[in-house]
Amino acid sequence: MKQFIFYFIFAVGFIFNLAAQPKREIRGVWITVNYALDWPKHPLHSRADIERQKEDLDRMLDKLKNAGINMVFIQTRLRGNVIYPSKIEPTNEYFDKKYASLKYDPLAYAINACRQRGMECHAWMVVYPVGSAVRKKRRRGQKTTRSILAIPDRYKEMAKSFKGALYLDPGHPKTTDYLVGLVKEVVAEYDIDGIHFDYVRYPDSAGQFPDADTYRRYGNGEDKADWRRENINRFVYEAYDAVKSLKPWVQVSSSVIAMYDKIPGVERRHWTALHSVYQDPADWIQKGKHDFIVPMMYYADDFFFPFVDDWMARCNERFVVPGLGLYQMEANEFGWKPEVLLEQIRYSRDRQTHGNVFFRARHLLENRKGIYDEISSGFYSTPAILPALTWLSGSFPETPKQIYARKNRNSLLLEWDKVPTDTGNIVFYNIYRSEIFPVDIENPRNLAAVRLENNFCELPISTGSEETGYYYVVTSYDRYHNESAASEPVYFVGETVDK
Repeated sequence: MKQFIFYFIFAVGFIFNLAAQPKREIRGVWITVNYALDWPKHPLHSRADIERQKEDLDRMLDKLKNAGINMVFIQTRLRGNVIYPSKIEPTNEYFDKKYASLKYDPLAYAINACRQRGMECHAWMVVYPVGSAVRKKRRRGQKTTRSILAIPDRYKEMAKSFKGALYLDPGHPKTTDYLVGLVKEVVAEYDIDGIHFDYVRYPDSAGQFPDADTYRRYGNGEDKADWRRENINRFVYEAYDAVKSLKPWVQVSSSVIAMYDKIPGVERRHWTALHSVYQDPADWIQKGKHDFIVPMMYYADDFFFPFVDDWMARCNERFVVPGLGLYQMEANEFGWKPEVLLEQIRYSRDRQTHGNVFFRARHLLENRKGIYDEISSGFYSTPAILPALTWLSGSFPETPKQIYARKNRNSLLLEWDKVPTDTGNIVFYNIYRSEIFPVDIENPRNLAAVRLENNFCELPISTGSEETGYYYVVTSYDRYHNESAASEPVYFVGETVDK
């Protein structure tokens, strides 16, 4: 009986969400490059592989767009290597640097491909882990004297070996300088929408991390746990300020541990961001050093619901976007039914979080247990634009002045006057349509196209004899997600226009 009641409540909630989808919501996905888990399918061994990688990414993005995804986190720095031609770190093995002369830059391609589809592209950067700890033999003649750790020259003084892996030591001052340099390189060289940090914390079992020498040198007698948290904070503050000094519209976010601290009512033992890995994201958002956080909520029941509430209580009007673990549906994980994840989306909306991010792309695209169908046809069946970054900008772009419509074979061609912008700024456009005048631009069901880069758009027209009239309006939409008022409408009567 209890199970029946649960599914009845869930079904009612699901139907409610179909009828009341938000106009503004982050609908994100992580695209994992490490080990080629999501992309690319093919390493770069020849010129032909360049086109194969591009085609693979295009197919992924097309399907993500069709699912309603509007924000993509592309893994840009993996573990000590990157996917773009960097002056600081080596190129990942899947993107051979020798082909840079062919004008193939995977990061630049991903940014442009996302923009063409009306999606934002955020550079996902793994922070402190920098690869496996490789040991090599030091020999004198044929006699082995001892084994030494092979640390790349660029990490001298900064790197520590811990549990078979290399980590940059957050307590060493050079670490922050080095990492901020990488962040500045990406922001300065690419028209990226956001910088997204991962593993911006000490490693698991952090209490055993071998930083005693660094603490003696730089700790100044401070409590070691507090000192470690401040080491992480220092990087976050400096990285945020560096990003905003270069391009203030570029968003800064992090994927963080799901549980910030222990909360009343949850007695089961669990690790926390604050005490287990010395990560203090509540500090970052309280001090305005992050635009949003993505808690990795890859858990169920009392490890999910109360901690979503806890994050919302700490958000300081910044965005909280719960990350959901699609991989938990796998048989070798927890074998979740899709209902677990759909209920988490519903709960996120009920608690007025600012959306969800899915880990990871392939689990969504392969439609594991029908999850792609459930999300695309249910929760994301209407388009959404992104929440406004009001703390970064309170101004609104100009309203487009004119909009024109004409039939062009099997499509409707809409054109409008470009909105003037300041030097270096970019304005996008959203199109709304409705049979009713005035067009309600707060109703997401009226959204026909979002985040268009050009001042024109073609909408396909279905063949048929039925004539239907629609009012069309266009709004401008800036890098801070501020939206103008609607233009004057244009009215078109013709065959049914497909969204």
